[in-house]
Amino acid sequence: MKEPWGSTGITLQGSNYLHDFLKYQISIYGNISFRLIEGLSLDLSGRYSESRDQLSLPKQNASTEDILLQRRELESQFDYYCSVGLSFSFGSIYNNIVNPRFGGGGGSQTVIYYN
Repeated sequence: MKEPWGSTGITLQGSNYLHDFLKYQISIYGNISFRLIEGLSLDLSGRYSESRDQLSLPKQNASTEDILLQRRELESQFDYYCSVGLSFSFGSIYNNIVNPRFGGGGGSQTVIYYN
């Protein structure tokens, strides 16, 4: 959704095994961008994911060496992240007419993210 003050979006995604509904994966993602001044925006985003469908992982415990060398994947129930960033757009709004590689208008964009 785009508005004069900025834009926002939310996504919900899920999947499961048909033979067992207790083996599922669900994720929610949201972002919001506030236009501070012309060309400068504050961007906030985050995601939360829950996974109960890790069937390919071995049942035996991984050794410390395997974990540190990332030779084995560990079971995880959930993960999340959030980020805060500033973006600055500059250039003509008609740049996408001159050069179609600038998708969506606005010449260039510099984004700084902190996780």
